[in-house]
Amino acid sequence: MLALTRHSLLSPLCSVMSFRRSYRGDSPADSQKDLIEIPLPPWQERTDESIETKRARLLYESRKRGMLENCILLSLFAKEYLHHMTEKQLNLYDRLINEPSNDWDIYYWATGT
Repeated sequence: MLALTRHSLLSPLCSVMSFRRSYRGDSPADSQKDLIEIPLPPWQERTDESIETKRARLLYESRKRGMLENCILLSLFAKEYLHHMTEKQLNLYDRLINEPSNDWDIYYWATGT
């Protein structure tokens, strides 16, 4: 029987390649010079929209997010609660999901992590 171990498979590679482990996180020494701030247009409320059109748009926008986790969270929430919301609540929800922000911020807030 031929027994292959991880070490025997990687040993030829290890002699040629050098592996480096590093972590780039926020620290006091991190100047963040390599970060680029992309200007986003300010959120504008749509005042010429009927309440049914707003519900349909918000349902669509809840389903088509930039990340799968938010698609799932927001689409299930929208499916359950959008049809019960008042116009003021719809405006607040619209602002929550469409104001320039990071989708990860919404995810962490919604999941409590």
